[in-house]
Amino acid sequence: FFYVIPAWLASNGASTVAVAGVVSASILPWTLKFFLGFVMDRYTYLPMGRRRIWIICSQATIVAILLFAAILSPGSSEIWLLSLLGFLVNAGTAFQDVSIDSLAVDIMPEDERAKAAGIMFGGQVLGISSTTFVAGQLIAIHGPVAGYLVASVVVTCVLIFGIAIREREGEGRFPWSDGKAHPRNVALQVDAWVPLLLNSAKSMLAPLSLIALLIFFVRSMPSGVAEAYHPGLATQLGGWSQTDYTGTVSAAQFAAGLFALTLGGWSVAKIGAQRAGLVMCMLIGVVALSFGLARSYWDNASLLTGFFWQGEFLSVMMSVAFIPIAMRLCDPRVAATQFTLYMAASNIGRPLGNSVAAASDASGTPQLMYFIVAGVFAVLTLIMWFVRFPTQAPKVEEIVEASQPVVAGQPVPKLN
Repeated sequence: FFYVIPAWLASNGASTVAVAGVVSASILPWTLKFFLGFVMDRYTYLPMGRRRIWIICSQATIVAILLFAAILSPGSSEIWLLSLLGFLVNAGTAFQDVSIDSLAVDIMPEDERAKAAGIMFGGQVLGISSTTFVAGQLIAIHGPVAGYLVASVVVTCVLIFGIAIREREGEGRFPWSDGKAHPRNVALQVDAWVPLLLNSAKSMLAPLSLIALLIFFVRSMPSGVAEAYHPGLATQLGGWSQTDYTGTVSAAQFAAGLFALTLGGWSVAKIGAQRAGLVMCMLIGVVALSFGLARSYWDNASLLTGFFWQGEFLSVMMSVAFIPIAMRLCDPRVAATQFTLYMAASNIGRPLGNSVAAASDASGTPQLMYFIVAGVFAVLTLIMWFVRFPTQAPKVEEIVEASQPVVAGQPVPKLN
């Protein structure tokens, strides 16, 4: 709904306004992720685990809507129906995204978090690139129905996995199965809105959390610059064709995703998330400054190729480095809300980078955008050098003990 369906619409004569309508409807659920975190932290079915009921229901929704789309088989002129289907599929996907992120925060052992971040972001990049290619071929050859059906089969496989694997021992696979809530989840569950909101506010307003938010706000700024300026840089100044540019970027994305999936998370775990984040901030700043200073060589194909490749690599590895830090800052009682806020903050840097690129290019000094990026990441480098983020996630026993009255002679049970 973000790449293949718009391309199919455009190839069948749909106007830009029509294509934008479908894409906008598909994007809309993702703007509500902030609220989804609150809902998931507040409501759940603990005999199946804190997050599984949401994962299973969201995956089932995606499968059902894809099958519904295959049955209806809307044509390229039925924009309202395609927009509705795009909205519903992405509503299920947004719920799934938040629930799986919060599950990772809930159950991931500390020594696996950096590796998990590499798998998460590497898998995401590989999934997007492979799905775009396969779905594009299917729809081009066999039509949209084939794309909907194959996509529904893939998501069904993930749904089956979510049903088969329990979060913790003793929980049920279905609401009607024998199962009981784990004591850890019972202790952490917030059953009223006021405590949920207060705990969320307290966690987000902590000094380290505010500093992390600042980092996440500008983390994706280089990606915003790239999206706005690099296509024109390559085609107009570099003399590339559009396929030269898209081919180079897609190959770089695929390679960066594969590296993150295999070696990226492992390397971050080896050197430590904060040290890896420091290195990434420093490298992004140095590369941006160097490219800005090399303004007279921007028509050199080798320079552009290297710059585009390092941009994709550093962007992915920056994410891999900072995800474990975000996980460690999350209060387990409001993990869905807090982690979602960090991820939502990451999206703000993109439009900021778009604006910086547009303003710099309009002023006739495009190198200025790279100097600004270098300055921002110099500040982030200093933050990563002087600020000490936690190396361990908060202990559940400590949180429960701090939030409940102390009963003499009755220790807090081990809940992990």
